[in-house]
Amino acid sequence: MKKLQCALIGIGGIGKWHGQMMQDTGQMQVCAVCDVNEEMREVAKQEFPDATFYTSAEEMLKKEKLDLAGVITPHDLHAPMAIAALNAGANVIVEKPFATKYEDCLAVLEVARKNDRFATVFHNRRLDGWFLATKTVIDDGLLGNVFEMNIAINFRPGPNTWRGWKEKSGGILFDWGAHLVDYALHLAGSEVEAVSGFLYRSPHLDPALNEDHGSVRIHFASGAVANVVVSGTDRVQPHRYHLLGDKGTLVDEWQWPDTDKMKVYTRLSGGEQAEMEVPYRKTVTQLYYDNIVDHFRESTPLMVSGESAARVIDVLCTAERSSLQGGIPLPLTR
Repeated sequence: MKKLQCALIGIGGIGKWHGQMMQDTGQMQVCAVCDVNEEMREVAKQEFPDATFYTSAEEMLKKEKLDLAGVITPHDLHAPMAIAALNAGANVIVEKPFATKYEDCLAVLEVARKNDRFATVFHNRRLDGWFLATKTVIDDGLLGNVFEMNIAINFRPGPNTWRGWKEKSGGILFDWGAHLVDYALHLAGSEVEAVSGFLYRSPHLDPALNEDHGSVRIHFASGAVANVVVSGTDRVQPHRYHLLGDKGTLVDEWQWPDTDKMKVYTRLSGGEQAEMEVPYRKTVTQLYYDNIVDHFRESTPLMVSGESAARVIDVLCTAERSSLQGGIPLPLTR
């Protein structure tokens, strides 16, 4: 069976990782690599010696007949590059976040439909061992009815990288924040009713840079809320997860790779209080690309639908609109 012909648009950063996972499926071949930085030609030659190197995505998409293109570029280029690849006949995988504007997500999905192709997003952290273990704790009822989720990270790239600039990255919420919101949406298992947001920027900060601190409060139809925080100013390391239910509490700390377990405080059937350590499940990121192959070969549903990835961006953009209006809860766009 002929291997699926794949291209990488952007090989700096984690582009090489995407390409390696493609080829590790045994059924994908990286036949083309594009990067605007000519210096990446040697990197591409070393990592993917059989691939043709381009500095123009337009030229590559004209010359190559592709089954799949991976878009691993600065965030503001995700949507235009995905649309170009879809119009050239390729299916696309977009690095997270899907885009920096919700309407851009919708535009990509519409072009995919018109061309009978798929667009998915690399929300690889749905495969994180800590996320899978947390979902099991909730599904097994150890927390009872979960009514509040606190999910946070301290993360703020500096001006030495495009990730630190608002126009290119989307803002402080659009990097790790996309992962954290995706966690919340899947752990809640409920529709979103409203979103409020708060963004703080120091008056001394270059306004072109990302904000110093951002928080999102998601109100679910179940009555639960999720507080998602990405901070560049918090001097104390937050918990990855601090989940509250009417029967128990789950706490997980950012101590990777020094820990592989979380703590759950719950009540047994006899009313006794119990504290336990729950080990993380195994993280196997390769399963994301294995699923892509299965979708091509056997029409297996995609692990990450474009619509679910767009919902993350809808939440983030709604939080930004809320922040501009004093933090009032707002409904999603859709």
